[in-house]
Amino acid sequence: MRIKFLSVIVSFLIVSFALSSCLDSDDNYEFSSDATIHAFGIDTIHGKHYKFTIDQLNRLIYNRDSLPVGSDTIIDRILIDTMTVTGWITSGSPTDTVFVMSDSVDLRPAMNNDAGMLFKAHAADGVTVREYKLKVNVHLQDPDSLVWTDMQKRGNIFSNTINLGQQKAVVLGDELFVYTSNSTAYKTSTAPDKYNWSKVNVSNLPSDVKLTSAVEYNNALYMVTESKRVFSSTNGGAWTEVTTLGDNVIVLINGFSDRLSGIVEINGKQYFNICKDGKNWEAENTADNLTLEEVPAGFPTENISTTQTNTGNGVEKVVLAGMPLANEQETIPWFSLDGKGWASLANTVYDTSCPGMVNPAIMYYGDMFYCFGGELDAIYNSITGIAWSKTETKFLLPQEFKGKGAYSIIVEPTKDKTVAPADKRDFIWVIFGGNGTKNEVWRGRLNRLGFEIQ
Repeated sequence: MRIKFLSVIVSFLIVSFALSSCLDSDDNYEFSSDATIHAFGIDTIHGKHYKFTIDQLNRLIYNRDSLPVGSDTIIDRILIDTMTVTGWITSGSPTDTVFVMSDSVDLRPAMNNDAGMLFKAHAADGVTVREYKLKVNVHLQDPDSLVWTDMQKRGNIFSNTINLGQQKAVVLGDELFVYTSNSTAYKTSTAPDKYNWSKVNVSNLPSDVKLTSAVEYNNALYMVTESKRVFSSTNGGAWTEVTTLGDNVIVLINGFSDRLSGIVEINGKQYFNICKDGKNWEAENTADNLTLEEVPAGFPTENISTTQTNTGNGVEKVVLAGMPLANEQETIPWFSLDGKGWASLANTVYDTSCPGMVNPAIMYYGDMFYCFGGELDAIYNSITGIAWSKTETKFLLPQEFKGKGAYSIIVEPTKDKTVAPADKRDFIWVIFGGNGTKNEVWRGRLNRLGFEIQ
């Protein structure tokens, strides 16, 4: 309960002090003038304690880690279990009353409200008072939900022309490129508030270039041609042939931070090799010096999708999926720690493999592997990349995706040390188009990856 008639109580205390002084004039008592709230805390929310910070300069009490969605039904009647002061606390309007810790309190007026709730800390001297404001931050979004944005509502589409040929989207720096031919591309900033397409004139890409082979490495784009040559560009428009990589390149595989993996053809057989400088293969790849690992049967060589994670020891690990499928019944991921050799993550346990899907996209996202593709009617998840299950709630594809046709899927990670929510990325870009499919752009993100504190 709250004790009312505070003025009467304070007057009684002052009179008591005065009488005590008269009864023993030789004893001098000095009461503290410390009117500081030293610690603050509330009862658990779903079994978890949330830390509150006290900004003494601005006299603000707040929680950096927001309470979960739906907490308003808990904090409407909750205990403040920590309120450390040397004197006492009052609160209330228009009349202050002494705050009693054993009473539950309704904190909803402080929820996401800059005006907050006011508390007064009274020093033991009965004179010094400091006023504090409490703000309780609560998430308004379910952190584990995947939310999609139809970018046609944010701006014009890059082209209304339906492309009958190949089409590919790729990110370079802070820009998203969509290549519709060997001479035309479009780009936009990936910043949330700068979505605006412009046309890019592409030069020096040969007519037999495989647009779907486009990868990014070390601030440059690379594509492979049907004639097994490699071309690169640092701005997405002007391209030059990388003659030092030869004319026997089947595919380039990105994902590693310090190297490109690739497949080269020698005497009719295919081998893995790596390139660190973007210009030269690390191992000599001639018929007279074959130290390379041969590509195993079933390894994909087209429409490859890669994702990066780390082993338990912190070693960089790249996982991929692509075409053609080893069999129509399942999509088998492959992994590598160095790009020089790849191992299958085939699952031998019945009914836990990832179903077969055309042009699968794989990603390690929010501490979980996800794979989707084909008809775009489902997403499958896995902890290790071996045993897979269909996601049933929250992390889902929009109904509008189902059966749309050709697409490119890109995951744009947030740069290291980014804290401000407005600067965070972790966007999943899905760009429809090519092979007679209408152009559309969608962007998704797991809610919690956009929070300041996850």
